[in-house]
Amino acid sequence: MGAVCSYNRLTVPLSSIHTTEIPNMHLFSALATATAIALALGGTHIVIASEPDAQGSPPAAVPAGETVAASGNPADVVVRINGVAIPRAELDRNSRPLLARMGPADAITPDQRRLVEETAKENLIRSELLYQLAMNQDIPDLDQQVDEQFALIKSRSPSDEEWNDALAQKGITPDGLREQIKRGLMINAFVQNEVVSNIEITDAQLKAFYEENPEAFSKPESMRASHILIGVDAGTGAEEKEIAKRKADEILDKLKSGADFAELAKSESTCPSAQQGGDLGEFGRGQMVAPFESAAFGLEPGDLSEVVETQFGYHIIKAVGKNAAGVVPFEEVKGRIEKQLKTQQVQQDLMAKVEALKSTSVIEFPDRNP
Repeated sequence: MGAVCSYNRLTVPLSSIHTTEIPNMHLFSALATATAIALALGGTHIVIASEPDAQGSPPAAVPAGETVAASGNPADVVVRINGVAIPRAELDRNSRPLLARMGPADAITPDQRRLVEETAKENLIRSELLYQLAMNQDIPDLDQQVDEQFALIKSRSPSDEEWNDALAQKGITPDGLREQIKRGLMINAFVQNEVVSNIEITDAQLKAFYEENPEAFSKPESMRASHILIGVDAGTGAEEKEIAKRKADEILDKLKSGADFAELAKSESTCPSAQQGGDLGEFGRGQMVAPFESAAFGLEPGDLSEVVETQFGYHIIKAVGKNAAGVVPFEEVKGRIEKQLKTQQVQQDLMAKVEALKSTSVIEFPDRNP
């Protein structure tokens, strides 16, 4: 029997607040920092904002071993920002994640590529301007922070060979990576000192948002349950399924005779939840496969189901508790609202500073015909 489980849980937060946040960047894996800005290795600049795709998904990393074809000489300057030259190699690196989420490289049209490159170029301009705003930050332990970040990133590579290969694939040297970490830390200090520290979200703003968006805080009917699964693999024959069904029936008989549910789940269930005595936690409608949901929500707390068949096998469900639909109390989501509103305000204020500098900057495009 395969160790399969009955449910495919969806991450459904109590609040569906959605704002345009400053996207996280990546250094092989997401390296979160104290602010909404993070470091980037996908390109050699910090990206402030990028165009979402039609589904609003974040850019996907190019899978290992795959590349998106670059165009032009990597050393050609594509834009100068107050005298700082950005080569095509950086534009190509920043274009890759945007192109990768569009599908196979050979299916991307020239017009699509040009649009993506213009988006990536605008990101490069904004990120360089942000760095120019941040470059005079005084960070006493900056070198130590750079060393620590660098060591953390490198520690995620199992060997020096894989580390060197990863750097080569990204087109950056160890010194170049250190420089990007340094830039990112300086930007983070600027954002914290010049933007975040000046933002205050009042209780009145929080309450107003809560009252103006009631649909964001509705809580659907939910329940908590445990289960025991006797799993069957896809393609299992009728005889093996019958054996699994008989085993589930035997377990149900034991439970009806007073056996401990959690202990039987630990010893008999093939679901990973067995380690927690079969506890599935709280879930709402639409989060479990249909036969399981129907049976579970038909129970009252303390009830046992009969054996329930799904594509994953045979389940015995025990209802633990039920919660009626309602509205999440303000105090429960107050902190979450504050975080979201503050993040939104950080982005707006930061972009305002960048756009103000942009209006007085000299930005040249050598690759465009006069």
